[in-house]
Amino acid sequence: MFDVITLGSASRDIFFVTNRAKVLPDPSSIEGKMISFALGAKVSIEDAYIHNGGGACNTTTAFARLGLSVAPYINVGNDEMGERIILEMLQEGADTDFIWVDEGKRTGTSVIIIPVGAGDRTILFYSGANRDLRVRDWDKINDTSWFYIGPISRQAPDLHRQAIEFAHSKSIKVANNPGIGQIERGYEYMAPLLKIIDVLIVNRTEATLILRSKDPDIVISDNRQLAGELMKTGPGIVVVTCGAEGACVTNGEEFYHQDSIKTEVVDATGAGDAFGSTFIAALTMGHDLKTSIFMAAINSASVVGHIGAQDGLLRQDEIRRKAMNLGSKTRL
Repeated sequence: MFDVITLGSASRDIFFVTNRAKVLPDPSSIEGKMISFALGAKVSIEDAYIHNGGGACNTTTAFARLGLSVAPYINVGNDEMGERIILEMLQEGADTDFIWVDEGKRTGTSVIIIPVGAGDRTILFYSGANRDLRVRDWDKINDTSWFYIGPISRQAPDLHRQAIEFAHSKSIKVANNPGIGQIERGYEYMAPLLKIIDVLIVNRTEATLILRSKDPDIVISDNRQLAGELMKTGPGIVVVTCGAEGACVTNGEEFYHQDSIKTEVVDATGAGDAFGSTFIAALTMGHDLKTSIFMAAINSASVVGHIGAQDGLLRQDEIRRKAMNLGSKTRL
């Protein structure tokens, strides 16, 4: 029996670090800024990296390094990138029996541009085989304590709902970090699923979108209220990450805020995956909410100090040492 089966995207991520990009104001975008290069130019960059990525791969690696038995349910193409993903999953100690090699698709790929000193990055992604992610035999994946369901490609619109409903029918606990492709379907779609999710993990923007699709006139004054309003929609536990402001968690009776762990942010890719998976791993180990969110913050801070979503992922003993260095008296 597995501790966790992850379900979601898989990709090979190519990182370009450059100090030649111009970051310009862009009032037309939500972010308010854009990266610019001269059209037709050949731009030299300072460094390049290639890593595994995608929500299911990132969380699988996190669970494996924390000592849990884990298997990713992902789609990869019949190509060198897909082979590399499978190999690295094996090297991490994950079970790869549920990885589907799609003969007709190429493996998902991302190019991530990191302008030096900008504090953020821009991701160009090709979904590839992720578009055809589906469960071909549900009975083969019912021997697990948890499903960790990350963002699902818009091209697989029913899988998110099917996975949550299947897990509920088999008394498998569900942690869900829904993507924009699921949230933008609105509260009418999300409502019955939120009622049967054990742990909902979202960032502040995603949380606000869910609540505003329920009530466009809702006014949120602070993060505590945000988490509390989400609890009213049905999940057993709600985790809301708030970037540099930290994160909060509630089960409706207890509420805890966790400050972010101060660190130099090199690359924010995978921070949310590290946080969510570490939180669930800590619960599985028997930790309480306060300890679990603290461990999640430590692992997430480690990830953003490295290029890529997985190089900074820690093992249990490494999280324990970092907690001691931070002066924590909590037994991990």
